[in-house]
Amino acid sequence: MVAASDEGLDPAVALRVRASIAAATPDRPGLGRVLFELSRVVAFEHAALTRFDPVAGVHRTAASVGYPPGALEVIDTCLHSHPMFTRLRDDRVPMELAEVPATARSGPVFERVIVPLGYRQGLTQPLYGVDGRYLGMLNMSGTAGVPFSRSSITALALLADVVGAALDPCRSPETAVDPGESVVLVGPGSGVHAVTEFATPRLFAAGTAGFRLARSVAESGCPRDHLLLAGGEVYRTRMRPARSGGTRVAYRRIDPPHALTLRELEVLALLPAGGSNARIAAELGVEPSTIATHIERILRKLNAPNRTVAATTAVRWGLEVDAAR
Repeated sequence: MVAASDEGLDPAVALRVRASIAAATPDRPGLGRVLFELSRVVAFEHAALTRFDPVAGVHRTAASVGYPPGALEVIDTCLHSHPMFTRLRDDRVPMELAEVPATARSGPVFERVIVPLGYRQGLTQPLYGVDGRYLGMLNMSGTAGVPFSRSSITALALLADVVGAALDPCRSPETAVDPGESVVLVGPGSGVHAVTEFATPRLFAAGTAGFRLARSVAESGCPRDHLLLAGGEVYRTRMRPARSGGTRVAYRRIDPPHALTLRELEVLALLPAGGSNARIAAELGVEPSTIATHIERILRKLNAPNRTVAATTAVRWGLEVDAAR
């Protein structure tokens, strides 16, 4: 990696770097571009951007330059447990390796990365979303005896907001996280990754109705809202195509609308297919007379004159049932 000069921060260069980072996408190619742009204003030898997985409680490398894979694995799985991590998150400012006291220079990060690889200079910047969510961090290291310059540290602090935005899959107003929502990213493959704390990736794992709906959104490129019945709960979901090729899913648990029961929602979800009571009963493993009773109650609760209007309501809600629940 070609390092920046330590002679000072050129405001014009800094502005161009800021604009380039602000335009970066939150995928590996885009974040690789972020590291390249940062090399123009911060002198480093190795660098890595890592996202924090709020469910697993570990970091995951999103893009890197120079670090060996083994070092990245230690950073991802062990850095959050180091005593200095809490201070780093609370202060929200760059921390230099030289600032770590001798009493804290132990543990896997030091014993398996910093010491054996000969890193004598290090700089870590915590990254946050505009709504205060901790997103991850930027780590930079060097083996030269020259410390990071004040201008480099200043540049990193001033660029932290756009670097964080580049790392944040929920950075745009359309994808901002609403209070009470959880967010996952359903990747272009079969992976599902938590974006917010307490998110439940298994709701949208491969083989579920949630996964199928998310893949449909990614393939069509069109956003969709759904009412999803899964695991005995009802979820309101907002699915939006992600720039990485997957789907961003924001969801929250809600009470069943119109006081419908879970079984009534299952029956309602089957009405758009136009099946008879006998066919719906066979699919749900009950008697046709039971389905007739459910439909009567559904029509009454929805104030719908017939099953066609009720079916239209199900379509409007985007009602789907996870049969694997």
